[in-house]
Amino acid sequence: MEQTNNAGPTNAGKGMGVAGFVISLVALVLWIFVSGAAVLAAVAGGGMGLAIFWAVVSLLGTLLSVMGFMKAKAGNGKKGMAIAGLVIGLVATLLSVRTVFAVKTVHETAGDLGKELLEKMGEGMKEGMQQAMDSLQNELHEAAPADTTAH
Repeated sequence: MEQTNNAGPTNAGKGMGVAGFVISLVALVLWIFVSGAAVLAAVAGGGMGLAIFWAVVSLLGTLLSVMGFMKAKAGNGKKGMAIAGLVIGLVATLLSVRTVFAVKTVHETAGDLGKELLEKMGEGMKEGMQQAMDSLQNELHEAAPADTTAH
């Protein structure tokens, strides 16, 4: 008689598949906020670190999903969560890499424009504060009595 291994599905790769799915889903859902913050920061000369960090998070979710899928396949486990994590992770990774390139483009396009804008805003605030102080001093001098000597 020939024996066949008809054991049902196992839990092989389930943990990695679920972890990859969750990280990929979080990376995709929060991508819009992270990419917006990174591009806004790019105007002021920053943002690249955040964009690269998010691309790494997205890639981590994708890699965990792949590893979970491979373990599930080898151990006759369920592959559904790993496949879902893989698809979502690929989308999140592609979007995150696109954000890195967008930040780079903003840096190249804006150049020192963002820094100049921040400097001009600072100068404008300084001038406004100086005018407010001068105006307050003038009002205090007008409100003070002309002769403050005691009799």
